[in-house]
Amino acid sequence: MNQRILRSVRLSALACALGLSFVATQASAQSAEVVSAGSKACALSGGVTVTLLGLNTTLPLPCTGQAQVTAPGSKENSALGLDIGLLGLVSVVKVDVAQQRADYTNLAGATALDARSSAAGLSLVQNLVSLEGASGTLACDSLTGSTVLQCQAAANVADVRIAGGNVITVPSPLPRDFTVPVGGSIRLVVLGLTIEVPVGGALKLNHVTTQGAGTRNVSVTHKPAQLTLGGSVQVGGLGLVGVNVEAAVSPETINVTGRTPFTAVTVD
Repeated sequence: MNQRILRSVRLSALACALGLSFVATQASAQSAEVVSAGSKACALSGGVTVTLLGLNTTLPLPCTGQAQVTAPGSKENSALGLDIGLLGLVSVVKVDVAQQRADYTNLAGATALDARSSAAGLSLVQNLVSLEGASGTLACDSLTGSTVLQCQAAANVADVRIAGGNVITVPSPLPRDFTVPVGGSIRLVVLGLTIEVPVGGALKLNHVTTQGAGTRNVSVTHKPAQLTLGGSVQVGGLGLVGVNVEAAVSPETINVTGRTPFTAVTVD
């Protein structure tokens, strides 16, 4: 079902639970528990760390193609033909097309936050991992009188291949933290030399983290696909050369600051 229809159904159900008629106006009163909030969707995020001559150098890959709202309203963004390299590592992430949307809606007695992102034609770390597509949604609701932030997260991932191998069957619906082992080698350019570095790690699908339960500031992050790799090799004249990579596809984040501490954050 279309994600906008699903969101409308959720907001209507939320309004019914509050004894209201849902009208998507941005001037409606919000949850009394919320002081401020924000919703963000990205095409990509991550970072690379290279170890050379005993020193670690880290370069982050910030949120790319960002759609973000910190007040009632909606924001959309898109990205085409991304090919990003970091610290001598070419093609950390390649994406044909990505679309992101963030929404912030107030009802009388409720605040609803949504983020969704989708990407197609994905190649991670020199095509060590490829995906035909990945999409994710994250939705969180705060209700007046409740100190629990209630969230839902879901992901869809299509046609996963590791090192050009056969398509890996991904279950549907996709369970939380479905993990695929990844191994191979990647090319790293250091001081003009191309070095082959053996790496190992995992592709984690439909991964969710929460922070701040028990405090006024809570955060929920959903990553439909997250690749984590690391490895090293001894090179004459350079010693140990190592590389660690983290690449997240279509990540979404929701942050909420409460009037009082949130006792819990639930994610279904």
